[in-house]
Amino acid sequence: MVIDLKFSCNIRKASRHDKIKDTIDYKKIAKTTIQYVGNSRFQLVETLADRLAALLLRQFHLHDLSLSVHKPGAIRGSQTVGVSLQRAAAPLEGHWVVFSLGSNIHPASHLAYALNEIDKKYGLVKISHVYETSPVNLKKQPAFWNMVAAVETNDAPAKIKKWLTGLEKKSGRVRKGNPNGPRTLDVDLILWNESLVTNPKFSIPHPDIAQKAFVLFPLTEIFPSQKHPKLNLSYLEMAARFNDSNQKIRMLPIESLPAFPLDGWVE
Repeated sequence: MVIDLKFSCNIRKASRHDKIKDTIDYKKIAKTTIQYVGNSRFQLVETLADRLAALLLRQFHLHDLSLSVHKPGAIRGSQTVGVSLQRAAAPLEGHWVVFSLGSNIHPASHLAYALNEIDKKYGLVKISHVYETSPVNLKKQPAFWNMVAAVETNDAPAKIKKWLTGLEKKSGRVRKGNPNGPRTLDVDLILWNESLVTNPKFSIPHPDIAQKAFVLFPLTEIFPSQKHPKLNLSYLEMAARFNDSNQKIRMLPIESLPAFPLDGWVE
């Protein structure tokens, strides 16, 4: 039996610290695969491939994988017989939370600062590319840099919002004058699980998901098939229907945040 395995994983921590303990243990994956296949008694290679993919995704926290299982010479006159499949990790477990980040005052440094602080507080799970977007309400100001980030936490929305306000203050944001004017950092809580939350101070899902390109398109990048809790449309469907030509948006190169390398997070 011949097995070909390709997988994606987050290499950011390993590339930063250059330590074996921070990367995927390829040798252990190989040993686990050989042991599992050797002990299996499945009649179909389809079953073996599916079960093996699920095991590897779960045990080694892989983002996704491509797996081929072949049995050379299994059928007379055929070089090989087998099956190939692709699998992605299951949706986030527990309370997954998504933040929308934006800045148009030294945006590279302020977004990198925010990501590092969020990572220390909650542990980043997914982040999007950085997008350059046109100002929406107050036109005469520099373009914004925007992105989204997902974490897992059991903290209540109000507690998260309070922490985000403190993060914005630490970045030097001063809430005076026009609220739509230039800012060092703007971080909004846009999703909290698939829950609907409404109180006098904020709503979840955030209304900007359906109204603002700078929120919707980065969100679509990391959760294309996830459905909006209220509209029951996937974010990919919502992005396809978005038709406000006044809102300009373009993806920036992966090197946009030198103080927070995006390698290993985005492709």
